[in-house]
Amino acid sequence: MATPIFVTAASIAAELHQAMLEAKGLALTAKNARALAVRAGSKTVGFKAITHFIDELASDIIRQSQYINGVSESLSQQAVALWRANTAASKFEWLERQQLPWGESLRESMQTCYEERERLSQLLHRGLRELEAQLEEGDKHIRTANLIATSSKVEAASAGDFRAQLEVIAHNITITASQIRQHLTNARRLLNQKQV
Repeated sequence: MATPIFVTAASIAAELHQAMLEAKGLALTAKNARALAVRAGSKTVGFKAITHFIDELASDIIRQSQYINGVSESLSQQAVALWRANTAASKFEWLERQQLPWGESLRESMQTCYEERERLSQLLHRGLRELEAQLEEGDKHIRTANLIATSSKVEAASAGDFRAQLEVIAHNITITASQIRQHLTNARRLLNQKQV
């Protein structure tokens, strides 16, 4: 049995919150890398440029995670509203089948309920497509993080006494990117299990 969308949206929001926390750790890594690059001077000229990209990537991931989190929370609220509209519509449909004499007096309320259900359904489907697109965009950020980590390892190799420290930073970027990717994968898995 598929999980109701309002539960799924809340779970996705939780995964993206964790990804955002990981990205904040990446931002801290960028600051540490920048401080180390300044201390190392000319031995880490190439690494100094990379620190800018690490910081920019972390900011992008944080911003996107916050946006996706907002979309997820909105979807959760819309899904609850749709569930309520579906429940009301099924009650109205049951009343219609009963062909009660006073059922006609509810016709306008029934029509309003059916229209609201359709509106909420369309809104929810648009939001789900937006969420899918944003998760795909998140994957692009992770690919960029992996490229940055590889570049960092290359630059660390020529940093002399600072090599070990820069390799740790490159390793931290790789680990953080992997953790964020896992949260995005979990969010995508949850999204694929949705039930509207």
